[in-house]
Amino acid sequence: MILRKELISCVFLSVFALVFGCTNYSTTTSVQAPPTLVSITNNGNSNFTIKVRAQNPEFIFQGYRLYQAPTETLAQNPTDTNLGSDCLLAQAAIVQPIEYLFEVDPSTNPNTAGVSCRIFATLTPGSYISMRTLGLAVNLSNSTSSFRVSLPSNVLIVP
Repeated sequence: MILRKELISCVFLSVFALVFGCTNYSTTTSVQAPPTLVSITNNGNSNFTIKVRAQNPEFIFQGYRLYQAPTETLAQNPTDTNLGSDCLLAQAAIVQPIEYLFEVDPSTNPNTAGVSCRIFATLTPGSYISMRTLGLAVNLSNSTSSFRVSLPSNVLIVP
């Protein structure tokens, strides 16, 4: 009986120390690597396939955000980085240095075989696209979370 009480006390103190005494966390923002856009193909009917090379093995990795603009500069540096179209992979895929295929299509059709993710958007031929990696940002002081975006990828012109 005494051993059990000591064990319970030890567990309680350990949990208390972890919750209230943990100072081994970083307030520095983790930097996500931007993807590299390899190619874009027009599949017809407002459907495009984008080949992307990426490596984001970090725990906070969530997916990618696609930006479209009339100029190369605006595609890489939009006025609001929250206004792109998302492809959330979260823990659904192993995120290792490989090539991914993303399908960009405004319809709700299922993914084509071999496609990693569908981005529900309409691309305009002649416009420019870029992507950014999405990471999870958690604010410990008020228990909120949001997406943090990486630096921009290179730019491709929509065919």
